[in-house]
Amino acid sequence: MTVKLISRDTRGELLIEGRLDSVTAPEAEQIFRDVAARFETVVLNMEAMTYISSAGLRVLRQLHMIMKKKGGELILRGMNRMVTEVFEMTGLICLFTIESD
Repeated sequence: MTVKLISRDTRGELLIEGRLDSVTAPEAEQIFRDVAARFETVVLNMEAMTYISSAGLRVLRQLHMIMKKKGGELILRGMNRMVTEVFEMTGLICLFTIESD
């Protein structure tokens, strides 16, 4: 997994490429916490994400809770069909704000 940050004032966009799974989740969790502390709005651009596991979903749920607690916003963008299906099957699709491109 690679993550690139694009900073836009109070809005940080993370471009995520590859797999968000049990191997990459610890690193992603730290990156997400750092970005959440810095920005009012965090956008996760998932266009290049190829896979998400339950560990990845857990990290995204934690980020959602951090942003909600501080009065910020988490937006998911560019989810491919496979990733969207995982969110739908787990019922987490309704938890997140999802933007399509």
